[in-house]
Amino acid sequence: MNLNKKTKLAAVLGSLCAAGLNVSLASADSPVIEEVIVSASKRGDVSVMDIPASISVASGDLISKRGMVGMDDFLRSLPSTNFLDRGAGRNGIIMRGVTASPQDDIAVGVYIDETPVAGMGSLGGGNPDLKYVDMQRIEVLRGPQGTLYGDGSIAGTVRVIPNAPDLSGFSAEIAGSASSTADLGGQNTMLRGVLNLPVVEDKFAIRVVGYDYDNSGYYKNIAGDNAAKKIVADEFGGVVTSGEAGDDQYTGGRITALWQVSEDFDVTLSHMTQDIDQSGIPESMLAFGGKNRAPFQRQDGSGEALTIDLDVTNLKMNLDMGSYELFSSTSIAESKTLQDRDLGAYFYAPGDYPLYLADSAVAEQFTQELRLNTRLDGPLQFLVGAFYQDYKRTANQKLTFEGAPELDPDGGELLFESTFGDNLKQLAFFGEASFDLTEQLTAVAGVRHYDYEKDSPDENDGVFNGGYSEGFVESDDTGQTYKLSLNYRPDETTSFYGTFAQGFRLGGPQNEFPSTLCDTTGIPDKIASDELDSFEVGAKFAFADGRATLNVSAFQVDWTGIPVKVILDCDFEAFVNAGEAQSKGVEVDGQLLLADAWRIDYGMSYTQAELTADSAPLNAQSGDRLPGSPEFSASLGLQADFSMAGRPMFARADIAHIGEYYNNLQQSGLAAGGFTTVNLSLGAEINDSVSVDLFARNLTNKEGLTWIETELGDGRANYIRPRTIGIELRARFGQ
Repeated sequence: MNLNKKTKLAAVLGSLCAAGLNVSLASADSPVIEEVIVSASKRGDVSVMDIPASISVASGDLISKRGMVGMDDFLRSLPSTNFLDRGAGRNGIIMRGVTASPQDDIAVGVYIDETPVAGMGSLGGGNPDLKYVDMQRIEVLRGPQGTLYGDGSIAGTVRVIPNAPDLSGFSAEIAGSASSTADLGGQNTMLRGVLNLPVVEDKFAIRVVGYDYDNSGYYKNIAGDNAAKKIVADEFGGVVTSGEAGDDQYTGGRITALWQVSEDFDVTLSHMTQDIDQSGIPESMLAFGGKNRAPFQRQDGSGEALTIDLDVTNLKMNLDMGSYELFSSTSIAESKTLQDRDLGAYFYAPGDYPLYLADSAVAEQFTQELRLNTRLDGPLQFLVGAFYQDYKRTANQKLTFEGAPELDPDGGELLFESTFGDNLKQLAFFGEASFDLTEQLTAVAGVRHYDYEKDSPDENDGVFNGGYSEGFVESDDTGQTYKLSLNYRPDETTSFYGTFAQGFRLGGPQNEFPSTLCDTTGIPDKIASDELDSFEVGAKFAFADGRATLNVSAFQVDWTGIPVKVILDCDFEAFVNAGEAQSKGVEVDGQLLLADAWRIDYGMSYTQAELTADSAPLNAQSGDRLPGSPEFSASLGLQADFSMAGRPMFARADIAHIGEYYNNLQQSGLAAGGFTTVNLSLGAEINDSVSVDLFARNLTNKEGLTWIETELGDGRANYIRPRTIGIELRARFGQ
């Protein structure tokens, strides 16, 4: 179906919703959809009707009733959004098709409240997979957010906002769940607790959160039962076993202190920590069929693993001066990651032998943001701010033979080891001004100026490196991004907008390569920042006496300077800015209240993202579709809130369809996506303190591929979780 047909379909859907609801919905004293308030504009709490951009929000109530516990539970159900889950910290977020390499691209900014954490997952990209425990809301902004959020938000931004301490009274909650995953899965458990303690009423409070999620894997290691693998193991003295793979455990907590110093000044200090341990890489080897894999173990008996330890500390200070508001956010984020995996089948083609690559990294980031926001009398308001970032990462890669030493085909030589770093310092200044041209029409203009310096030291050794070498490369750049929008509000229930916005990602120095092994002809010394121009028009409606909302948007994105990975003749990776692309599409979402008890959430999108120029490094031509993003996606949620025996209850069903997408521009090989999932929840309050939820995820047990490996190209693939059915109990105390 082409874009024009999809646009017409969206318009017809919106018209039918509006026409039908005006007739069928009930009286004025019936429940209405609550106004959605966000802080994404960095101007305090603002209605989404006043934001001239496409934005999706999940409230704390929706997070609970849909049973959301991680990014994939929400992002994959949103228009023009896809989430590639490849295991702990190995994930990709794709919005509006803006990606050329979903495994490596970081095109979406991810924030825990005011702290940026995108790229602090496993080596090479990814996000730290924060669990949604005690969250106030999740805000997802589609489209570039270059002026307010800067580097990395070239395609959009995800903000996860925890609940703040409550100054007014004591409260606590403890919850636990048990569930079972079908097929190769097993038992899963969860335990979490929340404590809100007002130390000085209305002045000082502390909120403490703790949780532990223990999930079974749903892949199987068959190496110990595979005849061909056993032959190779005997030949090289390798260790093979059998059993389930992909078990993970998430253990974390958060402590937040809020001090209301005066009516006009408050201070919030928070620290969160989360540790993830995943036993076995959660991916299949397609050559073995289904969700089977056959890795060697290390000689000490340990196997493949993924781990991430994340710590985030944030200090916020807010001073209300009447016409002006001054805000400061100071953050320190640290992550330690390890990815340990068997790569013998890749390096020893066409055969196999025990060879492990350990990728480890330590990243530290300090950020400081200052903002001054106005609440002036008159038509003009403005926001000005400054942002400073100091990011350091040290990583190590080591390739080792894991067979019997006397059977090592390389005679015990060091195969490959590389220690390298990324050191970034960035200073940016940004501002937005809004002006009421009339009582209904507001213009917004924004700009961001950035200046960065980046260096990358490295030290290499081993046979595959051509011996010992060391290097140091650096680069710097400066630039601006702009934003201009018009927002027309004819009344309180309607908004029409048009927005031009730019986004960017910082470039950096090119890695150095062993001159004795690599021909680097045509490879630049540095990777330039890529840039994106976005044009979006949309409308937001609240109608039927507040019992329905409808949001419609159309966009066109022009992306230039795309950093493209190329594999040199020596098998090392380099990057060149050799891509141009365009993405355009339509998005529709909204909510309906169909009588007092029933609620519908719906969304759909069509995205056409493709190259607009030939790219020799990508072996692709103009018109080739960008990887990782489905053309069509849709979601539908149906919720009933009712009472039984005088106790509140709810029932909810969520259906999400993801269209097909490929892991390459040529759309060759096996496609991922192309699946529909069904989730069910049923909850009841047993008494004023205790409630119970029954849930089923992927009820139809759909076997859907989320991604197929491109980095190694040896047939590794990731599946969605099989049907999981369980029960959750919660007990609440205090307010």
